[in-house]
Amino acid sequence: MFTLIDWLVVGLYLAGTTFLGHRLRGPQSSTRDFFLGDRNVPWQAVTASSIATTISAVTFISVPALVYADAGNLVYLQFAIAGIISRIIVAYWLVPIYYRELYFSPYDYTTERLGAWAGRLASSLFLVGGVLGQGVRVYATALVLELLTGWPLSQSIVLIGIFSILWTWMGGIRTVIWTDVVQFFILIASALFVLFFILGQLDQGWSEMIKQASSAGKLDLIDWSTDPRVAMTFWAALIAMPFQNVAVYGTDQLFVQRLLCCKDENAARKAVLWSTVGEIVPMIMLAVGLALYAFYQYQPLSAELSALVAERGDRIFPAFILSELPVGVRGLMIAGLLSAAISSLDSILAALAQITYKLLFSTRVKAISAVTVSRAIVLFWGLILCLMANGLANTRLNLIDLAFTMTTYTYGSLLGVMIMSILGMRRGYLIVPAVLASISLVIIVNHPTLLFLSGSDPGPLLAWPWLFPVGTLSCVLFAYGVDLMGCYKDKSRSI
Repeated sequence: MFTLIDWLVVGLYLAGTTFLGHRLRGPQSSTRDFFLGDRNVPWQAVTASSIATTISAVTFISVPALVYADAGNLVYLQFAIAGIISRIIVAYWLVPIYYRELYFSPYDYTTERLGAWAGRLASSLFLVGGVLGQGVRVYATALVLELLTGWPLSQSIVLIGIFSILWTWMGGIRTVIWTDVVQFFILIASALFVLFFILGQLDQGWSEMIKQASSAGKLDLIDWSTDPRVAMTFWAALIAMPFQNVAVYGTDQLFVQRLLCCKDENAARKAVLWSTVGEIVPMIMLAVGLALYAFYQYQPLSAELSALVAERGDRIFPAFILSELPVGVRGLMIAGLLSAAISSLDSILAALAQITYKLLFSTRVKAISAVTVSRAIVLFWGLILCLMANGLANTRLNLIDLAFTMTTYTYGSLLGVMIMSILGMRRGYLIVPAVLASISLVIIVNHPTLLFLSGSDPGPLLAWPWLFPVGTLSCVLFAYGVDLMGCYKDKSRSI
């Protein structure tokens, strides 16, 4: 189904984006250039880059599948509530903190407030969480390439990894941001094209889509359930997911690194607030899912594609792209999805490399070789992320649940460490046991069979959104609880 013209479009897109990234890379004489773009990147570009990294290939592939699936609906859109709340918090509380000094990451701030061990611990949490979370995004797009080419999953992952390493290697964060900008516009245009293309295939267009979706109960937007084992509810969006979103936009170096590329605090604040526009993208992709459902009520999938989609529901949108879109357009869509995966991977590579350099090499490497060492670190993490993506081949979770679940283990405690940094925890050494207790609790809640070794597997005790506040609050409460006990004992001794 994929023609030579489609391959030509993919090749030209990747070559053109690579050339653009090379032309816009700017000077590369220091780690400040390589990791922070010399702090003069326009905030509009930072906004587009942040949105592009947030939406990723997971959003494009899995969100339409959420609606298309049996009993699928629009409840995923509730999470936009958390996105709005969290960006306001980050813009007005965390951005000013990060611009007080010449910080390279939020973990520099933690080091200053709580000590070197706390800073190293926060950095390590980011490294682990980055590999877990971003590996899913590479895996998501490799699924599309696997369907498209018939290549083994591992070969698809290698192709993504090669271009990701190349883009980051060329120009550090500046190249990453500008290639993200290209990806942002391509993906938005591609999604809108597919939506209107499908509507054009329906006899009554938009009204037909709404009619079919309504009859199947797919227009439900709010889930008022109070069951803590249901993931996409209004209460999870309002209470639990803001913890995750603040951790993402305010403590994850993947996003904070972009904010620190702005020239000043005001520009960074604009970048955060304007990135709220990105909440429109899930709306578009949910509409694509509704359109796909209506379309396939009249034109069923071929037996071969139907079997593939039945095996893994996330394949429905790629299957439509390959079987229904015109030649050339099909290639551009796949190029956009491939670019999304590459963008996600090179974004995390830049962040992982910066934190690793700071942890291990910043005091040992001469300035003249600092960028060379940074590029070597990029190569190392590129290989690790490809191995991580390949290791997800046998998972049965849908991509949305998989992507969020992988980050529950570290985001809660990472946000907890940041909260204690802001509050000024007196006994910084308590951060280590607090983080270990937090992660252990999240693991037990998510995998209770580890605690109760006998009997059947009951599944997670809480849906994944609630694991973020559980991780954050347990980390903070444990540290301050032990601190208060220590203060009480000290007071008793003095008496």
